[in-house]
Amino acid sequence: MKNKFTLFVCFISLMLKAQTSELLVLDINGELTYVEDEKGNRIPDYSYVGYHHSEKAIPNVPVRKTISPTAGDNLNHIQNAIDELEALPSDSDGFRGALLLKAGVYKVNGILKIKKSGIVIRGEGKSTILIATQKVQSNFIVFEGVANPEKIKSSRKKITDSYVPVGVQSVIVEKSHNFKEGDAVMIERKPNQAWIKMLGMDNLSQTDPDDKNWTPEKYTVTYRRKVLKVIESKIIFDAPIVDLIDSTYAEGFIYKYSWNGKIEEVGIENIQLDSYYASEEDENHAWNAVSFKNVENGWATKVYANYFTYSCINIERSSMKITVDTCEMRNHKGVVWGGRMYSFNILGEQNLIKNCIGEKGRHDYVTGAVVAGPNVFFKSKSIKAQSISGPHHRWASGLLFDNIEIEGNNLGVENRRNSGSGHGWAGTTCMFWNCTAEEILIQDPPGDHTNWAIGCVGKHVNKGCCGPIEPYGYIESKNTNVKPESLFEKQLNERLNLNLKYTIP
Repeated sequence: MKNKFTLFVCFISLMLKAQTSELLVLDINGELTYVEDEKGNRIPDYSYVGYHHSEKAIPNVPVRKTISPTAGDNLNHIQNAIDELEALPSDSDGFRGALLLKAGVYKVNGILKIKKSGIVIRGEGKSTILIATQKVQSNFIVFEGVANPEKIKSSRKKITDSYVPVGVQSVIVEKSHNFKEGDAVMIERKPNQAWIKMLGMDNLSQTDPDDKNWTPEKYTVTYRRKVLKVIESKIIFDAPIVDLIDSTYAEGFIYKYSWNGKIEEVGIENIQLDSYYASEEDENHAWNAVSFKNVENGWATKVYANYFTYSCINIERSSMKITVDTCEMRNHKGVVWGGRMYSFNILGEQNLIKNCIGEKGRHDYVTGAVVAGPNVFFKSKSIKAQSISGPHHRWASGLLFDNIEIEGNNLGVENRRNSGSGHGWAGTTCMFWNCTAEEILIQDPPGDHTNWAIGCVGKHVNKGCCGPIEPYGYIESKNTNVKPESLFEKQLNERLNLNLKYTIP
């Protein structure tokens, strides 16, 4: 999906007066029209992210238990209150209730764990301060189900399309299937060695013998979706394809999954979380303020974190549909080095980070290795950033950075080649929309994979800190913002207001 269709795009642009980018045309009703390349690839709808895909507001869950701080260690005091709520039955909306922590300082020597659905931890703003006093590397507050999703292997069917383009929301499968509306499914993209070679990831060990070359098994990615409709062999699902499946380089499969070990409808809000530390570079203390593991449909709002080594919010690989809104990570304590200071870190899928602030982080808005999309970072700021934000490690797909401001550093997607343990290509189908940074590092992977920078302000470059010069990704309206102001908000509003549930190619 390169510049092969430039002439076609220019023709469309001349025909339609109201436009935003050349790839997203506003029609006479002000609605988005997606311009496809000759293979059907297009900018995907990134809006299927966050708590209930942003289709529901964060609820105001009734308080069922209230506590105040006690002298000394409050670990058991708070955990016992959580356990008391977990013993209650869920209401019709799936909630057990909120635990209100009244204003004051709570010293907590250990990890607080929420293991059942329907629990909310709530403070009274920055007047409620929880201090993690443990002197070992650990999490602080963890929302945690008991098990990862499980594939139903007997339901696995091959996708028979020879080419599944980015942006579509349907695939054709073998006729002997039993998929139905409402099924939770995984779409599996299984690459081959030819794909590894095309990306140039088959020879990392030649430039650094300590690095391992990519293998198809390590880069087989599954994307969780919900079946919306079945028309014979066509399976239509909610969130779009965010990494193309070309039969020359990859096979595609779809199968059902179960997830009995998850928890749902959980959140933390209106609270300050601090960590003990002995010195600026001390790392024997709490690393993550809040972690979500095996959670679907959760949230963190107005969480103000200080002094943690790693993150304010860490969304583990098994979690999805988490909204993080109006949170802050300031004053990291630890060595300014790799594997530290990832203020808002996503490993899961269909998550939304918005209206947040990261201060002096290394990677304030970041994803890890082989992250399935979509995921969105929206209207957030990095202050005095100490390194780049963007997809990190290896091959994250389907990321939108929308109105992200990086003060003092860069925003980028690149071939990181031998950085770290051999990161290689950091991502594909990554969109930088109306973002601002000192440098916008935008590289395109080989083949039909594409990254975009549209309406971004900053020096646009195709050489980063760690890897080679690569071809530029798609760049448009350099140093001039485009309309709509927010791609995420526009896509979400159209999906909700127009009831655009799926696209049938």
